[in-house]
Amino acid sequence: MKTAALAGAGIALHGCGGLSAERTRDVIVIGAGMAGLTAARDLARAGVDVLVLEARDRVGGRIHTLHDRAPHGLEVGAQMIHGSRAPTWDLVRAIGATTRPFSDWGTVPWSAAGGFQKPDPARQGEIEGRLARSYHDYHGDDISFREFLVAEKFTPEEQDAVAEHALSWSAEADEVSLRAAMEDDAAWDRYLDRNYQVVGGYDALPKSLAAGLGDRVRMSSVVREVEWGRFGVRVSYEREGRVEKARSRRAVVTLPIGVLQSGAPVFTPALPAWKVRSIQSLHMGRVVVVHLLFDSWFWRDQDPGFPGWHTRGGRISFWDPHPVGSGAPILLGWIEGTAAQELSDLGEAAGRERALAWVEEVFPSGGARHRLEWSSLRDWLRDPYSLGSYSFTRPGGWSQRAVLATPIEDHLHFAGEATAEAPHYQTVHGAYASGRRAAREVLSALGREIAAARSTAGSAVLAERLRSEASAWWTRLS
Repeated sequence: MKTAALAGAGIALHGCGGLSAERTRDVIVIGAGMAGLTAARDLARAGVDVLVLEARDRVGGRIHTLHDRAPHGLEVGAQMIHGSRAPTWDLVRAIGATTRPFSDWGTVPWSAAGGFQKPDPARQGEIEGRLARSYHDYHGDDISFREFLVAEKFTPEEQDAVAEHALSWSAEADEVSLRAAMEDDAAWDRYLDRNYQVVGGYDALPKSLAAGLGDRVRMSSVVREVEWGRFGVRVSYEREGRVEKARSRRAVVTLPIGVLQSGAPVFTPALPAWKVRSIQSLHMGRVVVVHLLFDSWFWRDQDPGFPGWHTRGGRISFWDPHPVGSGAPILLGWIEGTAAQELSDLGEAAGRERALAWVEEVFPSGGARHRLEWSSLRDWLRDPYSLGSYSFTRPGGWSQRAVLATPIEDHLHFAGEATAEAPHYQTVHGAYASGRRAAREVLSALGREIAAARSTAGSAVLAERLRSEASAWWTRLS
C-alpha cells in the first residue's frame, strides 16, 4: 500500500475535526515497550498518524538497562537475544549494535546439605525420558504440570529434577499448563541455538525505535480509560498531574497481562467476554533480578571459568554476566517463583540483604559482605506497569494466545509478548514480532476503508455522513 494513499486516507478517516484542540489521529499505541514502539515505527513509515502513550518516564518496558555501574550496562529486565534466528536481529544490524555470545546457560547445582553437586546426566536423562513417555501416553485435559507429575507418581526428588519445565516460564509447577510445560518447552529447545548479549545495553533497541518516532512518543502518560466504538477510540490519561484525552480511529494495546488483569485501564464499553477469557487464561510470572557488585571476583578463585550456581530447584540462580577477564566483578541473581515472592514480600532493602545471605551461604569464607560495594534489586512483581515478569499459560489456556491477539471490530488491536505464538512468548523478539503483526493488521484495516470509500458512488457525501455520525458519537461520549 502506497504511503501517499495512506496519508491521504488519514485526512479522510479522521476528518471529524472541531472536537478537540488536539487532532484526531489514525492510531494510538498504548505502551512504549518493544511491541508498541515497533508497531508505531511500522505505522509511521507507512504514513499513518500515530501517537504512543507510555506510563513510565523511559521507553523499553521490561527492557531496562542500568548504565551508572558498568560501561556495558547491567540488565535488570530482559537479558539477551534468544537465538540466531530471532527477528530482532534486523533491528540490531540496522542500528549497528555490537553483540557477543552469552556464556553457556548451565550453572552448577548447589544445596545446603551437599554443597556443589556434580550433574548426573544419566539420571537426568532417565527422568526426562520417563516424563516424555508419560506425556506421550496421556490423553486427558490440560491440567497443571504438578497434577500430572503427582498422578504419574513422580517422587519429590524427580519433580525437582524436571521443575525447569515450569520455571523456564517463570512459573511454579502447580501454576502452569501441562501442555505449555511440555510442548512449548520442547518447541523452545528445538528453536534455541545460542543466546547473545547486546554490548552497551539491551535498551539500545527500544531507544533507537523511540528516537525515530520523535515527539510521537509521549512519556509519563498513564492511561486510565479507553473508550471505543464504531467511530473510533478516545483515551484518557494522566500526565503531569492532569487528565488529558487523545482520539484516534484505532488503538494498539500492548499492556502486559498483569496490568490488563488489574482492571486498569477501564475499557468502555467493557471488553467482550471472549477477550476477557483470553486475558484470564494467562498469568504473570514472578521474577526478581538482583545485582551484587564486589571488589573482586572471589567466586572465581577456585575455578576462573566457574559459570555460577543454582539452588532450590532452580528458583535461585546466580551467575557472572560478563566474560572472564572483562567487565566488573558482579553477580547477577535471577530469582523465580516462590523464591522471588519471598524477596518481594521482604521489600527492597531486606530483599537485597537476603540475596547477599544466599551468596554467603554458598561461599562462607569469601567475605562477600565486606567485599560488597553496591547492590540493586529489581522487583518485577511490584512494578505497577507490569505487575510481574512475563506471561505464562494457565491450565486450560494453551490455545488462548491467538485469541488475545485477535482485534476487536478492527478498532482495538493487541500486541505484546503475551500475544506471541508459542514458544516465543516471554521474549523480546516475540514482542517485536507481535508489534509488526499488529501494524500489518491496522494497515490492512485502513486499506479496507480506503477501498470501500473509493468504490462507493458519491464518496464525498459518504465522507460527510461519516463525519456527522462520528461527531454525534463523540458528543454522546462527552
